Amino acid sequence: RLFQIRYTTLMAHNNYYLDLCVDTYVVCGDRVLIRMHEKYHNWGSVGGHIDAGQDANEAAIREAWEEAGLRVELVGPIGWTKMDTETNLDLVPPMFVNRHVIKGDHHHSAFVFAAKSDSMEINPQADEDQGAECRWVNQAELDELLATDPRMRKEIHRYASEALKVVQGMK
Repeated sequence: RLFQIRYTTLMAHNNYYLDLCVDTYVVCGDRVLIRMHEKYHNWGSVGGHIDAGQDANEAAIREAWEEAGLRVELVGPIGWTKMDTETNLDLVPPMFVNRHVIKGDHHHSAFVFAAKSDSMEINPQADEDQGAECRWVNQAELDELLATDPRMRKEIHRYASEALKVVQGMK
Protein backbone atom coordinates (compact mmCIF):
# COMPACT_ATOMS: atom_id res chain seq x y z
CA ARG A 1 0.00 0.00 0.00
CA LEU A 2 2.82 2.43 0.79
CA PHE A 3 4.37 1.75 -2.62
CA GLN A 4 1.07 2.54 -4.35
CA ILE A 5 0.75 5.85 -2.53
CA ARG A 6 4.30 6.90 -3.36
CA TYR A 7 3.94 5.81 -6.98
CA THR A 8 0.76 7.82 -7.36
CA THR A 9 2.43 10.99 -6.12
CA LEU A 10 5.31 10.55 -8.58
CA MET A 11 3.22 9.99 -11.70
CA ALA A 12 3.50 12.60 -14.41
CA HIS A 13 1.08 15.52 -14.70
CA ASN A 14 0.25 15.64 -11.00
CA ASN A 15 2.57 18.64 -10.49
CA TYR A 16 4.04 17.23 -7.32
CA TYR A 17 7.70 17.38 -6.49
CA LEU A 18 8.90 15.12 -9.33
CA ASP A 19 7.44 14.48 -12.79
CA LEU A 20 8.70 11.60 -14.92
CA CYS A 21 9.42 12.62 -18.51
CA VAL A 22 11.05 11.52 -21.75
CA ASP A 23 13.33 13.29 -24.22
CA THR A 24 13.64 11.68 -27.65
CA TYR A 25 16.52 12.63 -29.94
CA VAL A 26 15.38 11.56 -33.41
CA VAL A 27 18.02 10.80 -36.04
CA CYS A 28 17.51 10.56 -39.80
CA GLY A 29 20.63 9.87 -41.83
CA ASP A 30 23.43 12.03 -40.43
CA ARG A 31 21.11 14.57 -38.77
CA VAL A 32 19.42 14.82 -35.40
CA LEU A 33 16.26 16.79 -34.71
CA ILE A 34 16.46 19.61 -32.19
CA ARG A 35 13.46 21.64 -31.11
CA MET A 36 13.21 25.04 -29.49
CA HIS A 37 11.37 24.78 -26.17
CA GLU A 38 8.64 27.41 -26.26
CA LYS A 39 8.54 28.08 -22.53
CA TYR A 40 12.25 27.97 -21.65
CA HIS A 41 13.67 29.28 -24.95
CA ASN A 42 16.46 26.74 -25.30
CA TRP A 43 17.22 23.88 -27.67
CA GLY A 44 16.17 20.38 -26.72
CA SER A 45 14.37 17.40 -28.17
CA VAL A 46 10.82 16.31 -28.66
CA GLY A 47 9.52 15.00 -25.38
CA GLY A 48 7.25 15.44 -22.43
CA HIS A 49 5.55 13.76 -19.51
CA ILE A 50 4.98 10.03 -19.21
CA ASP A 51 1.22 9.63 -19.08
CA ALA A 52 -0.49 7.39 -16.54
CA GLY A 53 -0.49 3.80 -17.79
CA GLN A 54 2.42 4.36 -20.19
CA ASP A 55 5.94 3.08 -19.93
CA ALA A 56 8.84 5.33 -20.93
CA ASN A 57 9.17 3.72 -24.39
CA GLU A 58 5.52 4.34 -25.20
CA ALA A 59 5.81 7.96 -24.05
CA ALA A 60 8.97 8.57 -26.12
CA ILE A 61 7.30 7.27 -29.29
CA ARG A 62 4.06 9.19 -28.58
CA GLU A 63 5.88 12.48 -27.99
CA ALA A 64 7.82 12.18 -31.28
CA TRP A 65 4.50 11.69 -33.07
CA GLU A 66 2.62 14.47 -31.26
CA GLU A 67 5.35 17.14 -31.40
CA ALA A 68 6.92 16.40 -34.78
CA GLY A 69 4.61 13.98 -36.62
CA LEU A 70 7.45 11.47 -36.87
CA ARG A 71 7.10 7.70 -36.67
CA VAL A 72 10.18 6.52 -34.82
CA GLU A 73 11.90 3.39 -33.65
CA LEU A 74 13.78 3.64 -30.36
CA VAL A 75 17.41 2.55 -30.49
CA GLY A 76 19.14 1.08 -27.46
CA PRO A 77 22.65 2.00 -26.37
CA ILE A 78 25.52 0.52 -28.37
CA GLY A 79 25.89 -3.16 -27.47
CA TRP A 80 22.35 -3.56 -26.09
CA THR A 81 20.30 -6.48 -27.39
CA LYS A 82 16.57 -6.92 -26.95
CA MET A 83 15.79 -10.28 -25.34
CA ASP A 84 12.05 -10.74 -24.76
CA THR A 85 10.83 -13.88 -23.02
CA GLU A 86 7.42 -15.41 -22.40
CA THR A 87 7.14 -13.48 -19.14
CA ASN A 88 9.17 -10.33 -19.87
CA LEU A 89 9.14 -7.65 -22.55
CA ASP A 90 12.49 -5.86 -22.70
CA LEU A 91 12.04 -2.10 -22.96
CA VAL A 92 14.62 -0.12 -24.90
CA PRO A 93 16.85 1.50 -22.27
CA PRO A 94 17.52 5.22 -22.42
CA MET A 95 20.94 6.61 -23.24
CA PHE A 96 20.78 8.81 -20.14
CA VAL A 97 18.54 9.52 -17.16
CA ASN A 98 18.66 12.93 -15.53
CA ARG A 99 16.97 15.05 -12.93
CA HIS A 100 16.63 18.81 -13.33
CA VAL A 101 14.87 21.70 -11.66
CA ILE A 102 11.90 23.20 -13.46
CA LYS A 103 10.93 25.80 -10.90
CA GLY A 104 11.49 25.87 -7.15
CA ASP A 105 10.56 22.47 -5.74
CA HIS A 106 9.24 21.18 -9.08
CA HIS A 107 11.70 18.78 -10.70
CA HIS A 108 11.66 16.55 -13.76
CA SER A 109 13.44 13.25 -14.13
CA ALA A 110 13.89 12.52 -17.83
CA PHE A 111 14.63 9.29 -19.64
CA VAL A 112 16.71 10.37 -22.66
CA PHE A 113 16.27 8.18 -25.74
CA ALA A 114 17.78 7.88 -29.21
CA ALA A 115 15.39 7.06 -32.03
CA LYS A 116 15.57 6.70 -35.78
CA SER A 117 13.14 7.90 -38.41
CA ASP A 118 12.98 7.41 -42.16
CA SER A 119 11.45 10.87 -42.61
CA MET A 120 12.58 14.43 -41.96
CA GLU A 121 9.13 15.91 -42.65
CA ILE A 122 7.97 17.78 -39.55
CA ASN A 123 4.18 17.70 -39.15
CA PRO A 124 3.14 18.21 -35.51
CA GLN A 125 -0.07 16.42 -34.56
CA ALA A 126 -0.94 18.51 -31.50
CA ASP A 127 -2.25 22.05 -32.01
CA GLU A 128 0.05 23.47 -29.32
CA ASP A 129 3.09 22.16 -31.23
CA GLN A 130 2.22 23.86 -34.53
CA GLY A 131 4.83 26.47 -35.38
CA ALA A 132 7.50 25.25 -32.94
CA GLU A 133 10.99 25.81 -34.35
CA CYS A 134 12.61 22.53 -35.33
CA ARG A 135 15.96 21.93 -37.03
CA TRP A 136 17.69 18.89 -38.41
CA VAL A 137 21.42 19.33 -37.68
CA ASN A 138 24.56 17.29 -38.23
CA GLN A 139 27.43 16.97 -35.75
CA ALA A 140 29.33 19.98 -37.11
CA GLU A 141 26.22 22.15 -36.84
CA LEU A 142 25.61 20.92 -33.28
CA ASP A 143 29.20 21.84 -32.40
CA GLU A 144 28.73 25.29 -33.96
CA LEU A 145 25.51 25.88 -32.00
CA LEU A 146 27.28 24.94 -28.77
CA ALA A 147 30.05 27.45 -29.54
CA THR A 148 27.80 30.32 -30.67
CA ASP A 149 24.26 29.96 -29.33
CA PRO A 150 23.71 30.21 -25.55
CA ARG A 151 20.38 28.42 -26.02
CA MET A 152 22.33 25.21 -26.76
CA ARG A 153 23.19 23.82 -23.33
CA LYS A 154 26.12 21.42 -22.87
CA GLU A 155 23.91 18.52 -21.82
CA ILE A 156 21.66 18.90 -24.88
CA HIS A 157 24.72 18.91 -27.15
CA ARG A 158 25.92 15.75 -25.38
CA TYR A 159 22.56 13.96 -25.72
CA ALA A 160 22.09 14.90 -29.39
CA SER A 161 25.69 13.92 -30.21
CA GLU A 162 25.27 10.56 -28.49
CA ALA A 163 22.02 9.90 -30.38
CA LEU A 164 23.88 10.44 -33.67
CA LYS A 165 26.58 7.97 -32.58
CA VAL A 166 24.09 5.37 -31.35
CA VAL A 167 21.86 5.41 -34.43
CA GLN A 168 24.72 5.66 -36.92
CA GLY A 169 26.48 2.80 -35.08
CA MET A 170 23.64 0.51 -36.15
CA LYS A 171 24.82 0.53 -39.78
